[in-house]
Amino acid sequence: MAKDDGPESAGGSRRPSSVARTAAVLIAAWLLPGLGHVLLGRVRRGVLFAVIVIGSFALGMAHDGRLALRDRQAFLTSLQVVANAGVGPADLAARIAVYGEAAYAVPEEGDAGGFEPRVVRIMRERSRSALSAYGTAYLWTAGLMNLLLLFDAWDIARGRRD
Repeated sequence: MAKDDGPESAGGSRRPSSVARTAAVLIAAWLLPGLGHVLLGRVRRGVLFAVIVIGSFALGMAHDGRLALRDRQAFLTSLQVVANAGVGPADLAARIAVYGEAAYAVPEEGDAGGFEPRVVRIMRERSRSALSAYGTAYLWTAGLMNLLLLFDAWDIARGRRD
């Protein structure tokens, strides 16, 4: 094994990290894509993952990607929100920048006083952009990719992968 591949047991296989360290790695990996791999000693892999995930997220935002809002009447919107939230706090910051608040759900009908809710209007305006479909695909890809990378970091931390 290479020097930065982590602890080895006497037989040459990787020893699993403690549960607390594994949890810390997963939290760090969600807070900043790639950081979990860096903490596990996979620096090049972590930096590459950070560039890919953050770059995809940035491209999505630059192309007016739609930050999904959960609608009680459409189950798939919940999955879209999960895909967006996969990139961590960057999603929250983007929602505040775009919607002016941490909006994750379509407001109830009575909340808007008979008018179209502001966050719905903003989301629809972004959707009208010619590049919005591409931007949305980049946003969802970035979030889902980071969620998959959390599983990869989990496997490495638990000693299941080298």
